[in-house]
Amino acid sequence: MESTQDRLLDLSLRLLRPDWPWPVRYGLAVVFTLAIAGLKLSIPAFGAPGPDLFLTIPVAASAVLAGFGPALVAIIGTTLIAAYFTPPAGFAISLNTNGLDVIGFFFEGLVVATLGAAVRAAFARTVESLRRREQLEQERTALIATVNHELRNPLASLSGHLQLAARYAAREDMRERVPASIDEARRQVSRLVRLADDLQVISTRVADFRVEPEVFDLVAATRAAAERIQALDPGRQIAVSEPAAPVMVRADPARLDQIFDNLLKNAMTYSPRDSAIEISVGAEADRAVIRVRDHGPGIAFLDWERIFGRFVRGAAAADHPGMGIGLYVSRAIATRMEGRLFVEESSGEGSTFRVELPLVAWSDADGDGDRSIGRGDGIRMEDRREKLDAVNEARTGTAEERRAIDPQDARVAD
Repeated sequence: MESTQDRLLDLSLRLLRPDWPWPVRYGLAVVFTLAIAGLKLSIPAFGAPGPDLFLTIPVAASAVLAGFGPALVAIIGTTLIAAYFTPPAGFAISLNTNGLDVIGFFFEGLVVATLGAAVRAAFARTVESLRRREQLEQERTALIATVNHELRNPLASLSGHLQLAARYAAREDMRERVPASIDEARRQVSRLVRLADDLQVISTRVADFRVEPEVFDLVAATRAAAERIQALDPGRQIAVSEPAAPVMVRADPARLDQIFDNLLKNAMTYSPRDSAIEISVGAEADRAVIRVRDHGPGIAFLDWERIFGRFVRGAAAADHPGMGIGLYVSRAIATRMEGRLFVEESSGEGSTFRVELPLVAWSDADGDGDRSIGRGDGIRMEDRREKLDAVNEARTGTAEERRAIDPQDARVAD
């Protein structure tokens, strides 16, 4: 029974589409009117003189299915048909009882058309409300999945480094590693706070991510990102092409890490296990350029821009988990840092994503003082090395230690 009701509802939605193009809508009115005229001419029972209720069918159907305009066309057509069948023969309307019947039929058709158009408008509002409700439900589900996805990695890292710090503190020869693990745990707490802010931004549809720009070396940041991803998957081949000289940029290092993580994790997801992920860094005119290339199935040209929408995924993503939020966030962040993120090229042999950031001249970098460069390069790289040391420590230790920084398990061990 429910299946039959669902089929009838689906059929009704198809027939009462509010977005018919105007040629179709007016064509329906003409077809309905001609069909009624044919019936009155060919079937004697429908050929009674003067207007009758039968002639209001095309008017009502046109109003409900197509709107008031097509219904008005049907009114004029059916009024002419009524006049034709009203004595005297022909389309002339005499000012007698029969003629007044035809004129009255015209105004009756206007009433029917108005009521039918009102029904159509109410149906359109109902359909839009149902679509909006479905969309909100999908976005709610997607947002919950996004929260789970975005928080899992920093929670796993936080839990892992706290466990490592506890183990280091219990060993006399490893206590010098405790501050590094605690510092990394504090960094992950800061990342969680920022992720909470980002999720609030995503939920309110305002792409206004907070950035804290500073001057730092993009080459060092790119190398650290590659090492970070390599630590998550030691068997993956990652090739980094970089210039000999530093490339100084003004951006938010933590935000850039988010972009790197999203692009590199996507490349790992969609590339064959034995293929390399290629990262290149350079400078073109006044822009620093980062390219991330994978060897996956490629992206259809029509999807090059679409995949940067919120909760939008390409055709190749159908077989992989995810909610289509990473590229949306990454582009919004790049834009906030006065940069760009887009698909530079894609084919069946892979895709290349291009990130552009404002380039800073060496003189500007020097003028900014040691504080910015030191914080953006030296200290951050030292933190990353400590993080990688901790990751390597866990990977080469016992099974319990390896589990401590497993991104697939964000729970704190008992």
